[in-house]
Amino acid sequence: MIYSKFGTALALVSKTQGADGVILVQATAGGTADIHEYDRASLKADDGPEEINRAVAKLPLKVFENQSGRRRRPD
Repeated sequence: MIYSKFGTALALVSKTQGADGVILVQATAGGTADIHEYDRASLKADDGPEEINRAVAKLPLKVFENQSGRRRRPD
C-alpha cells in the first residue's frame, strides 16, 4: 500500500517527470475522486522504497490536454 507523507492511503493514477528529473505522481486519496499531485520522494509504503519504485514504474505518463480547447486546423 502506498501512502502520502501524512499517512493517507493513495490510489496511484499516473506520473509526470520534469526536466529536472523530479517525478510527480497523480493519485486519489482516501477514496475520493479528486486527483492530487504528490512528489514521488514524499511517498511512503508498507514494504519501503522498493514497493514505491515498482508501483511508479507501472504508471502511465499523464496525458496533457490542449489548454485552449481549440484544435489547429490543417492548412
